[in-house]
Amino acid sequence: MSLLLGGRFVLERQIGAGGMARVFLGRDEVLERPVAIKILNPGHGGTDISARFRREGRTAARLSHPNIVQVYDAGQGEFEGREVSYIVMEYLPGGDLKGVIDEKGPLPNAELAQLGAAVSSGLAHAHEGGVIHRDIKPHNILIDAYGRPKLSDFGIARALDATQATQTGSYLGTALYSSPEQLQGERVTPKSDVYSLGVALYQAAVGQTPFTGTPIEVASQHASRMPTAPRVLGADLGEGVEALILDCIQKDPDRRPTAEEVHKRLLNVPETTRPIRVPPPVSESPSAERTRTAPPEDPPTAESPAGATRRRGRLRRGPILLAAAALLLVLLGGAFAMLGENPLTALISREAPQANLTGDQPASDSEESTSEQATSGDVAGGGSDGEPASDAAAQAVRDYYEAAANGDYEGAWNSLSAGYQRQQGSREAYTSQFDTLESIQWAEGPTAQVSGDTATVTGVTTARHTNRTERNQGTWTLVYEGGGWKISGQNVSNISTEYA
Repeated sequence: MSLLLGGRFVLERQIGAGGMARVFLGRDEVLERPVAIKILNPGHGGTDISARFRREGRTAARLSHPNIVQVYDAGQGEFEGREVSYIVMEYLPGGDLKGVIDEKGPLPNAELAQLGAAVSSGLAHAHEGGVIHRDIKPHNILIDAYGRPKLSDFGIARALDATQATQTGSYLGTALYSSPEQLQGERVTPKSDVYSLGVALYQAAVGQTPFTGTPIEVASQHASRMPTAPRVLGADLGEGVEALILDCIQKDPDRRPTAEEVHKRLLNVPETTRPIRVPPPVSESPSAERTRTAPPEDPPTAESPAGATRRRGRLRRGPILLAAAALLLVLLGGAFAMLGENPLTALISREAPQANLTGDQPASDSEESTSEQATSGDVAGGGSDGEPASDAAAQAVRDYYEAAANGDYEGAWNSLSAGYQRQQGSREAYTSQFDTLESIQWAEGPTAQVSGDTATVTGVTTARHTNRTERNQGTWTLVYEGGGWKISGQNVSNISTEYA
């Protein structure tokens, strides 16, 4: 398939379909980046539905937030010999929350809190701008390549209201997550979105929606039945997160929190910085076939139990090796001196190298390089002036953002590892995210932890853009490659955004 819409958007292949529209993976030929193109089914061309579809798309394009899928364009074009309406959006390769739940099962407390904090932040921004979503559900919470959730399809439900009730499948999809007031034909408000978000979080925690059955049965339960508490059904939730979910799905809208209140309450949940595990992004070419693989392991962080276990394991091995070496020295005396080999170095150099959790190759696979990294501790990967490796890794992240803020996109691109660059595709597509960035300051950190040829850096930044100021928290994974630290992965989530 090679069809050009709007003079610049090439359709590659279909990646999704619903009762009213189809979604295609495409490419913006002007900016050379992959895009998602939602095309209203041809039978609605030239109708009031088609006009509202485009109008709502343009309304959504005015929303700019890290946790909202960016809409780039909306228009009309010829498709399969008929005039159609289309919306061009940011392409996210991680699938949707429904797919994550189907693959992983229910999310644990920390991951669910992170997800809810991010989505509610985007929702609060939309509500501040007077935009109500009307159709929040796991299918409309998309995941980007870094595990960051983003709300999609703002306004599409309102554009299709006239015919949606006649489509049983569409109605069921809405009824499962709709508020009582929506199902009873009453006025929809921002609190209606909060109810739907609560149902989506309930499903993410439990693995199923609070109410099931036929559309009529589900609608009746939304209006009259209290849901079973998630922890009764075995959900791995803290009391605070469970209480918030149940507050969101109160029957009375006045008893529900606002989206901003949801965001603030979830930010106070401990350990909400773990990324959502998603399949790796689609390969560099948008036309490549998409395959599902097992979610990658999280990189070890200061908060990660797995990372802590690995560190404890290394710490326990260290004293054992030292004790063994000392015993050998005492017993064998000058024998090793005659051989010209230090027993401690010999023992450590025979340790198996640490697994590379990022998927990137270290700078050298030679035995000499492995031995040097294993014995030098925090000095391996350090600066040329003897700077500790942890400081050098943290400085690499600082330099990355300083280059981006100064418009040195070549420098920012070169701060990425070779493997990470291959994942991102072209430099222009990747660095376009910095087009509005003017400056960045560190509110916390950056702080690095180093293990061999890998490092994990954490911190909180204040990023000033031409139209907003963002406070973000992030975790960056780095590898020591080509004589320096390179970023091989990152998970950045928004804490707050103020618009100029």
